[in-house]
Amino acid sequence: MKYRTLGRTGLSVSEIGMGCEGFVEKPYEFVKQFVDRMEEAGINCIDLYAPHPARTLEDLEASLAYETASEEEKDYAAAFAALPKISWQGHCMYCGHCAPCPQGISVASVTKFYNLARAQGGVPETVREHYALLSHKADECVACGACETRCPFGVPIIENMKQAAALFGEG
Repeated sequence: MKYRTLGRTGLSVSEIGMGCEGFVEKPYEFVKQFVDRMEEAGINCIDLYAPHPARTLEDLEASLAYETASEEEKDYAAAFAALPKISWQGHCMYCGHCAPCPQGISVASVTKFYNLARAQGGVPETVREHYALLSHKADECVACGACETRCPFGVPIIENMKQAAALFGEG
């Protein structure tokens, strides 16, 4: 098991941690057996972020198998290589390379709210409220193109600003 120092505490903790959320409303014996096995393996039981609740001892054993797996079994290169090939060309990554806008528009923020609304098939109230808080809106775009020349993904920002202004009822 590999260990790291936890912040400035000086405590040595394992690199693998288990969230405790899955223990809620579980019988004491289940929790004890699970925690004992984690302790044996040198795993900390710290509940910081627990997106996947603990389920069974079999799940735990399967996770622990990684520690004794061969280098070939740990190599995910083939799995990653088999993933579908996609291009992010034309898709905003909200990276901020488009900034600064001479009009002061946060192009990435406008684009994010525009994309969220399009994905919902309309403008949810929360998106409308967040958009309303922006200091400068899409309708202030003067189509100078400075943002588009800096965008590494070839996003049609000027067109997006026009569409966003129309969607948010500005133009």
